[in-house]
Amino acid sequence: MSAEQTQELTLETSFDQRFIQDYLGKGMSSDVITAIVELIANAWDAGARRVKIEWPTEDNEKFSITDDGHGLTTDEFSQRWTRLSYNRQQGQGSQVEIPSDNEITRLRTAYGRNGKGRFSAFCFADGAYYVETRRGSEHNCFEVKISAGHQPFKYQSDNLPDPSYLFHENHGTAVFAKNIKHVGIPEDKIRSEIGLRFLTDPDFSVELNGAKIQFGDIDAEKVSILSFTYKGETVHIRAIQTDKSDKNTHQHGVAWHANNRLVGKCCWDGLRNDNILDGRTSYAKKYTFIVDASQLANFIEADWSAFKKTEEVFEFYDSAKTVIGDYLRELTKESRAETTQRLRENNRQSLSKTDMVGVGRWNEFIEQVQVDCPKLTDQELDSVAGILANLEASTSQYSLIHKFKDYTPQDFDDLNSLLDDWNVQSAKAVLDEVKYRLTLVESIREKVHKKDTLEVQELQPLFKKGLWIFGPEFESIEYTSNEGMTNVLKKLFKIDEKGSLNRPDFVVLPEGSIGAYGQYGYDDDGLETGITKVVIVELKKPGVSLGDEEKGQCWKYVKELYEKGAILPDARVDCYLLGETIAKQESGMNTHKDGMVCVKPLVFDTVLKRAETRLLNLHKKIENSPFLDHEKIQDFLQKNTVQPNEQKNLI
Repeated sequence: MSAEQTQELTLETSFDQRFIQDYLGKGMSSDVITAIVELIANAWDAGARRVKIEWPTEDNEKFSITDDGHGLTTDEFSQRWTRLSYNRQQGQGSQVEIPSDNEITRLRTAYGRNGKGRFSAFCFADGAYYVETRRGSEHNCFEVKISAGHQPFKYQSDNLPDPSYLFHENHGTAVFAKNIKHVGIPEDKIRSEIGLRFLTDPDFSVELNGAKIQFGDIDAEKVSILSFTYKGETVHIRAIQTDKSDKNTHQHGVAWHANNRLVGKCCWDGLRNDNILDGRTSYAKKYTFIVDASQLANFIEADWSAFKKTEEVFEFYDSAKTVIGDYLRELTKESRAETTQRLRENNRQSLSKTDMVGVGRWNEFIEQVQVDCPKLTDQELDSVAGILANLEASTSQYSLIHKFKDYTPQDFDDLNSLLDDWNVQSAKAVLDEVKYRLTLVESIREKVHKKDTLEVQELQPLFKKGLWIFGPEFESIEYTSNEGMTNVLKKLFKIDEKGSLNRPDFVVLPEGSIGAYGQYGYDDDGLETGITKVVIVELKKPGVSLGDEEKGQCWKYVKELYEKGAILPDARVDCYLLGETIAKQESGMNTHKDGMVCVKPLVFDTVLKRAETRLLNLHKKIENSPFLDHEKIQDFLQKNTVQPNEQKNLI
């Protein structure tokens, strides 16, 4: 075919007859219990008060389910029933439309969401089922048939059944089959399964083959009677268990009955804005509890939507919740014990490092975690158990957990992201160094402007630990205090050696102090050749202005170090002259020996700004960090400066 002859080819979607099984899933397409529950739920969503079911028996091979709900007009049937994956929430909202003459005043929340439940009838019908529906003056019957090709289902009008399946003269819907499949489940079994799920609301009744389904229809093995005492009277709770977990919690939870009427709705929501049970667990989709709350009849809202928030109600609720919780915990006791034993074996090495009290605490914690967090996977539970075992063996133990209790969800996300990029050891090494430097800067800031002369001398030990403040070159070179240089300076300034031996790291002057720090050079054989780099920090007390005379003094004792052989002739010397103020015209740097000696006057505030810049101004970002509070700074100064009893020997 030539390009000129090429025509646009349009293809259409087609459906195989197996589509229905894939679309509905195994439950609705082949599981009889799931299918009938879905159809009853549809009647609930239609605002029905009564549902009548014809169930196949040996004597009567019929199937139908009829309700007295609002029914459907032709347009509504077309818009809702024929639309695949009809969005019930969007089309009709979450609240059920209830016919006024059904006399149901309490609001009802719809079960339906995805528009598939109506097709559950194919589980009972061979190839086609029928829908008889009446709403007001419209009374119709439609055939719904499995098809193939371009339509998975076909819909067409059909003659009204004679007699009619509907039992309400104004509204209702019946779903029935003419050719039924063999369902294979006897009447008593299906009565029990329906009773397990639809006896929580007295305003909604289901009849099967002419007899109303009641609690007595439920298999006795599926019902347990719990009780507690409230104000001297016994309160009964029916605990009802289905054979298997349903796909959701719509028919499960706690139903509060008062004088044979439902208060609120059946769900796992608690009365204290809490949850009685996590709705995601298998137990939440398998158990229903019906509480006889008739003693609270005087504490119910006028519309029966909830109980009033009173102390009496909360006392009753707390007792009921405790009984239900204890019952559920007892059910899982054996499996929890097996899990705890397995986790104990997995963490034997860590637990062997702690005492019996710690092991007991670990056991109790693991038991409680399984109760409170039932959705934890085995892998997650293994991780929790390992962490707790290591915490028990650590010296800090559970203090880490106490810190976590104040974390926000974002804090946990940030911590997880941090640990993606850092391991604990590397992060601690970096953060410890940052913490030390920030604390040092804040400690210097606290001291530099105090007028007590003796306090000035405390700065020298701090600057000894902070040579990095003066530039990046001091990061890679290890400068240490040198006793030989210190002795030269003591003799130069006629210092009393006995008094100054308490702090040999620096020399105390009448108006300040000097610290001398050197770095050794090495020859090709790795032997020391002498001090090749020197840093001298001279601190002047507040009130002394830095000027030419002070600069000259620095050069004077640098020359003395050269002359006495304390440093090599070609040693590089940086003198930092620090004070509160600098005299006018004296802020510049002086150099000697062709630039090998530099004398740099700096005010304390400038030094602190340099330090902050070198720390990337982190102090502004983490100024509320615990290690920067006043008490921690004082503790740092206590450990890193000359104390008053020592200072007396320095003057």
